[in-house]
Amino acid sequence: MPDKTLLKTVRFNRETFEALRQLAENEERPIDALISEALDTWLEAKAQALMEAEMERERRESTFDYDEFWDGVDLD
Repeated sequence: MPDKTLLKTVRFNRETFEALRQLAENEERPIDALISEALDTWLEAKAQALMEAEMERERRESTFDYDEFWDGVDLD
């Protein structure tokens, strides 16, 4: 299936837009490519952080120390 591009208006404050414009000019790349790359990086970082937070939550819920694990166990 071919890639589809969605058109959506995005608003930036003047300082952000000027910084993007300058960066795009310096790198000789389109602004939309810079924004797409930055968003991809941000989304990957957010997904990684959420996954790590979930793993930490699961670790806290399922980890017993030695005494908690053996408390109440009768080995006789």
